[in-house]
Amino acid sequence: MSHDLQTRERQRIDEAIASLRIKFVDTLEERILDIEALLQYCRTAENRSRAFQEIARKAHNLAGVAPSLGFDAIGDAAREAETIAGDASADPATVIQKVETLLDEMEVVLDQDAV
Repeated sequence: MSHDLQTRERQRIDEAIASLRIKFVDTLEERILDIEALLQYCRTAENRSRAFQEIARKAHNLAGVAPSLGFDAIGDAAREAETIAGDASADPATVIQKVETLLDEMEVVLDQDAV
């Protein structure tokens, strides 16, 4: 492959990744609202297990996507939230703390994007 062709191909890849990053950031506010609603739902013991399972699922998705788009802090926080939210024996206060850390990381990206 010629150097010019390689350069153009790399540029197309970079543009595609930039587009995916924009789409990801565009979904963050909705994702934050979903997770916050689940946190509210889990305040009662009867709903907690189901809410934590759903949070773990959402965090799993974020943990997979965020780092591949360059959002490593979200990925790290999501991985931690997924692990603890999926642990039935975890202290609920600790789960909530990890999930709030994830929300904070997501909001940092939104705030940076707004500037």
